Amino acid sequence: MTWQGARGNGGLTPLLTPGFRAIVAAQVFSLLGAEILQFVLPLYLLNLTGSGTLYGAVVAAGFIPYTLLAPIGGVLADRTRKRGVMAALDALLASIMAGYLLFSDSPHLVAVTVAVLMAAFAAQALYQPCVQSAVPHVVPAEKIPAAVAVTNQISMLTGIGGPVLGGMVFGFFGLAPIVLVSAASFAVSCALVLLFVRVPYEPPRRTAGLVATAWGDLADALRFLRSRPVMGKIIVAATLVNMLGSSFINIGTPFIVTERLGLSNQLMGVAQGVLALGGLVGGSLIALKPERFGVRTTPGFLALVALCLGAVALVLGLGLAPMVSFAGMMGAYFLTMALCMAASIVMTSYLQLESPGDLVGKVMALAMMLANFATPAGQLVYGATFDRMPPWAIALAAAVGVALVALGLRAALRKRAGE
Repeated sequence: MTWQGARGNGGLTPLLTPGFRAIVAAQVFSLLGAEILQFVLPLYLLNLTGSGTLYGAVVAAGFIPYTLLAPIGGVLADRTRKRGVMAALDALLASIMAGYLLFSDSPHLVAVTVAVLMAAFAAQALYQPCVQSAVPHVVPAEKIPAAVAVTNQISMLTGIGGPVLGGMVFGFFGLAPIVLVSAASFAVSCALVLLFVRVPYEPPRRTAGLVATAWGDLADALRFLRSRPVMGKIIVAATLVNMLGSSFINIGTPFIVTERLGLSNQLMGVAQGVLALGGLVGGSLIALKPERFGVRTTPGFLALVALCLGAVALVLGLGLAPMVSFAGMMGAYFLTMALCMAASIVMTSYLQLESPGDLVGKVMALAMMLANFATPAGQLVYGATFDRMPPWAIALAAAVGVALVALGLRAALRKRAGE
C-alpha cells in the first residue's frame, strides 16, 4: 500500500469515507470505556488510602506494559488484520471489567486494580497503532492531518465524557455501576468493529520466524528514524514533555483537588472534563486550518504550555479559597491542554506523512513507546513528591522543565532549516 490514499471514482475521496467513519465510531466506545476505568479505579484507591505515593505508583504501573508493548502493537498493526486485533482487545477488556466486580471487596484490591490497569494500558498499546496505521489506508494523503485531528478530537470528547460520567456516577452511586458502563462500552466497540470496520489488508511477506520478523520490522523502523534526525528529536521532545508536564497533570490534579483542596470526586470529574475540552479546542484549531501549523510551530506551543503551568503554580501559591484555586487551575489547564493537543497533532501528522506506508505502524508505535517511556518514572516521582512538597513548587518546576524543552526543540528545528 502506497501513500496515495484512498480513492473513489476518478478522484480523491472526502475525509469522512465509510472506512474512516466506522473506525471513528468504534474508537468512541473503546476510548470511553478506557477513560472511565483509567480514571475511576486509581481514584477509588486514592479515596480509600489518601496516599499520593500509592496513587502515582498504581498509575505508573499501568504505563509499564503500554510502553513495552507499543512496538509489538506496531508490528501487529502492519502485519495482521487490524479489524481482528481491535475486536479481540475490546472483547477482552469487556470481560476483564465485568470480572473486576467480583474482586472489588478483595483484601488484595490494590494488586487486582494494578493488574486491571496494566491490562487496559497493554490493550491500548496494541489498539492505538491499529487505528493510527489504518488512517492512511482509508483517507486521502492530503487529508491525513485533518483525520489525525478528528481521531484526537474523539479522544478528547471521550476524555470529557469518560471522567465526567465516571466522576458523577462514582461519586453518587459507587464503583459497581461505573464498572458496568465501562464493560458495556468495550462490548459495543467490539460489535461495531466486527460489523462495520473494513481496512484494506495485504498479507506481508515473511521469510523468517515470528520473533525474527518482528525484530527485523522494528530494526527497519529504527534505521529509518536514525536517517531522519529531526523526527527523533521531535519524539525526544514529546518524551520529555510527557515526563515533566503530562505526569504532573495526571498525578497532581487528583491529589491537589481531592486531598489538598478537599473537593469532591464530582469536581475531579469536572477537572478531567475541562482538560479534555481544552484538548478538543486545540484539535479543532488544527483541523480547521491544518496548513497554517507546520512542525516549526511546535516550540511555540510548548513555550505557552510552560507559561500555563507557571500560572498554575501562581494560583496554588497564593493560598486562595479552595474553589477559587480550583477555578484558577481549570482556566490554566484548559489552555494547557488546547496547546498540548495542537502540538501533538502537528507532530503526529508530521511523523505519519514522513514515514513510508509499510513502516507507519511501526514508526508510530516506536514514537508511542519512546514518548511514554519516561511517563511512569515521572508519575512515580510526582506521586512521592506531592506527599512531601507544596503543589505550587512542583508546578513551577514542571513549568521550567517544559520551557527548556521548548528552547531545545526550537534550536533543533532552526538547525534543520539552515542545513
